[in-house]
Amino acid sequence: MILKKFVILIAMWTIGIPYAQQESLVKITGEKKKWHKVTLSFEGHEFSEYGKENPFLDYRLSVTFKNKDKIYTVPGFYAADGNAAESSAEEGKVWQVRFRPDEIGEWHYTVSFRKGKEIAISDDLEIGEPTLFNGQKGSFFIEPTDKIGKDFRAKGRLQLRDNGYLQFAETGEYFLKGGAGSPENFLGYYEFDQTPASHKYTPHIKDWKQGDPTWQNGKGKSIIGALNYLSQEQMNSVYFLTMNIQGDGKDTWPWSDINERYRFDCSKLDQWEIVFDHMDKLGIMLHMVTQETENELLLDIGELGVQRKLYYRELIARFGHHLGVAWNLGEENGPVYWSPKGQTDGDRKDMAEYIKTHDPYNNLVVLHTHSSSEGQDLFLKPQLGFEYLDGVSMQTHSPDKVHERINKWLGLSRAYDKRWYMAQDEIGPANTGAKPDKDDPEHDYIRSKVLWGTLMAGGTGLDWYFGYKYDHNDLKCEDWRSRNNLWEQTYIALNFFKKHIPFYSMKNANGLTSNTNDYVFAKNGEVYVIYMSDVKETKLDLFGSNYKFNVYWYNPRKGGRLVAGTKKTIIGGQKTSIGFPPEENGDWVALLVKKPKKVTKYQSIDSFPYVLKFPLKHKNSIENASISKGNENGYQAVYFKKQQTDSLDYYRLVFKGNSNLYNGKLYKKDFKKDTTNIKILVNGSRPINNFEKEKSGVSKSKNGLKHIYLEYGDIIDVIFNHKLTSQEIGVKKLELKPINNLFKKELKTKLKNVEPFVAKGWTLEVEAENYHYKSKNKSKREWYVRSNSENLPFSDNLPKNYCESASGNSYIEALPDTRVTHSDPLKIGDNFYPEPGTGGIVSYKVRINSPGRYFVWVRAYSTGSEDNGLHVGVNGEWPETGARIQLCKGKHKWTWSSAQRVPKNHCGEPQTITLDFDRAGEYIVSFSMREDGFRFDKWALAKSKSYNPNNN
Repeated sequence: MILKKFVILIAMWTIGIPYAQQESLVKITGEKKKWHKVTLSFEGHEFSEYGKENPFLDYRLSVTFKNKDKIYTVPGFYAADGNAAESSAEEGKVWQVRFRPDEIGEWHYTVSFRKGKEIAISDDLEIGEPTLFNGQKGSFFIEPTDKIGKDFRAKGRLQLRDNGYLQFAETGEYFLKGGAGSPENFLGYYEFDQTPASHKYTPHIKDWKQGDPTWQNGKGKSIIGALNYLSQEQMNSVYFLTMNIQGDGKDTWPWSDINERYRFDCSKLDQWEIVFDHMDKLGIMLHMVTQETENELLLDIGELGVQRKLYYRELIARFGHHLGVAWNLGEENGPVYWSPKGQTDGDRKDMAEYIKTHDPYNNLVVLHTHSSSEGQDLFLKPQLGFEYLDGVSMQTHSPDKVHERINKWLGLSRAYDKRWYMAQDEIGPANTGAKPDKDDPEHDYIRSKVLWGTLMAGGTGLDWYFGYKYDHNDLKCEDWRSRNNLWEQTYIALNFFKKHIPFYSMKNANGLTSNTNDYVFAKNGEVYVIYMSDVKETKLDLFGSNYKFNVYWYNPRKGGRLVAGTKKTIIGGQKTSIGFPPEENGDWVALLVKKPKKVTKYQSIDSFPYVLKFPLKHKNSIENASISKGNENGYQAVYFKKQQTDSLDYYRLVFKGNSNLYNGKLYKKDFKKDTTNIKILVNGSRPINNFEKEKSGVSKSKNGLKHIYLEYGDIIDVIFNHKLTSQEIGVKKLELKPINNLFKKELKTKLKNVEPFVAKGWTLEVEAENYHYKSKNKSKREWYVRSNSENLPFSDNLPKNYCESASGNSYIEALPDTRVTHSDPLKIGDNFYPEPGTGGIVSYKVRINSPGRYFVWVRAYSTGSEDNGLHVGVNGEWPETGARIQLCKGKHKWTWSSAQRVPKNHCGEPQTITLDFDRAGEYIVSFSMREDGFRFDKWALAKSKSYNPNNN
């Protein structure tokens, strides 16, 4: 009796302790080091892959990890017995979460575990009911990584940058990929559970090394050995399908049966994980192709329904933590004549958005294309500018078209203000692809057209496809040594780009030479690469680059060191012959690098065949500027001087403004012909032909241009198709206005689930620090919260904190502040942003119940004339009525203003800042920096002009 009572007391005591205090319920395994995999395992009730309760669909595990300002909510998964790779278990009590910490120090975690019908695919945090270990909390410490070399754990996660290239988060090194695109059914391996024996990779057993992973008493040696070989050849990517039911291979799926769609094979997926972990160690990217054209309607008839969401969630939960991941939405996605039923543009967008918004690590999302230009146009154009698609996995039928196609889509994506990641992942013809070495030992054709054609267009690398006509083809390749020479040539190209040039800040510029068969890759004025498939005399247009350049040569067939040619140095400023390589047979690569010192004889601006003038007075030398400081409307003017030739006239300059997307106006001088007589080229080849349509028979002094992408150093030519007869006619100037489409598209989605601030009657007041969204907006300044407990990323020269007198004892400030006085340098795009929407941004979701025009007031603290300007807009639009909010009065105290700076009144016309809300509903109000150092405490909307927040 006493014993029974004791047991009951123990049980009651255990039940009374919250799960948050029961550390024993979680087992944390893995090396607790930065970028290493840390696995949290939890034990619950006994479940089964085929049990009455579906643990994959009707339970939802997620864990939130926090370290200072880093927060990740990571999905978990049912793991059977927690050792299924070895046991092949189908049942068990274990649930797991895999996490990759990206900071050292203490990480805190909180567990959410809930059950309910189809809860796994619900984003509602409160749906269902908490169960088992829900609410458990704990922490662990992370130390620095101890890995070196190509191991991704030494380099950090691959993250996409605005330049369209992937960069390692830890080392800052940029990534170019080269690897195997075949066999696409790489996971159709005979030693994975429940997998047809399509592949054995027997030739690669010898490449397995002692200490490498295996499972179930030595299984997996040949697939691990195959990856070892590929890494030994310095390749860093493998393209493979995660599901090919109804497809070509019919041997790969993650579910517990080929006909199952709601339950997964725990042991098979854990065995995949062993292989993927080894790929991380070897520095090999996981290019995971989630479906193919034959089965794109298999899940939910192509839509984003229960089956598809569950499939993506399981992939993300199990494999999204890996450090080099590319999610491919599908091979040859979309209907074509030979496969007339397929997914829609909306389906593709839904897939991309779901993966992007549910992958806590924001891994790369790409779309594989059809091989024809028509098919690419049909399915890619609707995706341009879409924020959740990062780029394209290109398939091109003819190798001759690779360079052209990548150039085309990079240009179009730039025009939509979202530069795509562009990789060449399949080449045709389908029966050929990349042949084995025994059939094509030199690989001259694809080396020139595909390998160098891709990289010199600005592509991010390639995975090689093997045509079905040859041995070791796309579905039947057993030995990657069949393309040993191809791997060597791929490494030679990648090594040149990584070792010798800043490829991540360069672009294609084929028009800088007159040779139509070469490829030019340039950072104008700094470094130029010219690939010649056959050696010819080549003149490089170095207009505006008045320096000496060292000339080197590189052999793309043999690699090795840079060598000298017939010219060691050339002088810029004009079209100049670069000389010849030491041998003139075969293909060669020329590298021209600017020497640090200018050529004295070219220092005078008068030596240039152009003149640049500014409409406003300034202290900058004419040599270092090509745009004006801008006017009140945010335009920057570029002035031209005419050049004359025997057959036509043209204008030329070097663009030295900020790299950006622009709208423009081309001003003409007494020229009545339409714009069909004018051609504008960037770097000699990229045309700007998107003139706004002119009304018939109407003479205009200016023509609008839309979506012009320009980078610092670009050479701009305005060319007439005939000779002008007078100095008084021609082109006067080009005005350029930066734009940002991406911000507008992102806002609505990012704030979709945010609770809005609600106007009370005809007014609304909001604390500035309570923003719903903020962004540097590709600028050099950002809004930071100032308070008594502030933790800013910089401390040097930090401006005085005025939080004690601010509303709520906090405010936001545009920092760093480098223009404190009028004598400090004014730098457009740095410390001054005359164009609304181009500086750092903060946004607020609001609900307006009474539509109409509202006056906008802001409360700010100004200490001088260089910290008192701001812009306001709504729904990503920046109307003139919201530009240039100005504070002149009330210095050295918090002051309300609704004044707009105008040419006749630099202190601003009072009560003129307004926004229009044409209907009742939700809006997003955004403020963008005009001057750095702006201190922003509150803002208000008022429908009545008589409203004054100073009186409230």
